[in-house]
Amino acid sequence: MDFEYPALEALAAVVKEGSFEAAAKALNVTQSAVSQRIKQLEERMGAVLVVRGRPCTATEFGQHLCRHIDQVQLLEHELQKSLTTVADPRAAVPAVVRIAVNVDSLATWFSEVIQRAAAELNLLFEIIPDDQDYTAQRLRNGEALAAVTTLEKPLQGCRRISLGAIEYHAVATPAFFHAHFRDGVTLAAVAEAPHLAFNRKDTLPQQWTMRAFGQAVPMRGHMLPSYLGHLNCCRNGAGWALMPRATVQAALSDGSLVELLPGKTVSLSLHWQASAHISEIMRLLSHIVLDVARKHLRPDQFREN
Repeated sequence: MDFEYPALEALAAVVKEGSFEAAAKALNVTQSAVSQRIKQLEERMGAVLVVRGRPCTATEFGQHLCRHIDQVQLLEHELQKSLTTVADPRAAVPAVVRIAVNVDSLATWFSEVIQRAAAELNLLFEIIPDDQDYTAQRLRNGEALAAVTTLEKPLQGCRRISLGAIEYHAVATPAFFHAHFRDGVTLAAVAEAPHLAFNRKDTLPQQWTMRAFGQAVPMRGHMLPSYLGHLNCCRNGAGWALMPRATVQAALSDGSLVELLPGKTVSLSLHWQASAHISEIMRLLSHIVLDVARKHLRPDQFREN
């Protein structure tokens, strides 16, 4: 089957940008041109490729095409890099790779991946942040080429590498602790004390109560879709929070934060999922991700599927 790559690029842009208007701006063409390209592609494929909405999303068929164009662009970049390196090593243009990464990984260890991949592979990243339980959906629907996710089962057509685990501690300021847990850290007290969650997808507080008390309860608190805001509100006593140990270890050592129940932690195993039909760049990137994860995450079962 012959593909018209301007039409595929238009499809990928609509899915990535979320609308036909934004895709037109990204491609520097008119909105009608984007619509026409996708309409013709849908007619040629005999299938609907985009679900028109806010945002626009790809159908299952459209997802396959989005992944295809991303992989083709990486292969073209590798070829271009090989040719330009022979002529002028400084002329190689960086490739742009879209990766879905959970916010806590971005705040703790994934920045080293970005730094190394930029230096070693000449990559630029477009990071799609999301909850660790939902990043795989970004890979599934064609928005990303790879994802850091809690999903252990490999997605269709993808290879999964286990990275290790992030350990979370329930922490609060001493003043908050004394104000809300004067009579002890009980399930009732935890339910009443304001907690901090990233968004409605964030189930870590409920997972911690299951670990600590054997059951989950409705809780009230603040939703802060910002890692820095989350950490700052925990430090200023706005609520208790589940935080990665790496980000609060110093505060626990100097006493500016305390654990609600020492020893009661939640660990989330993380996995790297990427297309099984990967380019050389993605293969090398996968090695960097695993190498960095081994340095920063709690040892887990390092295995590949």
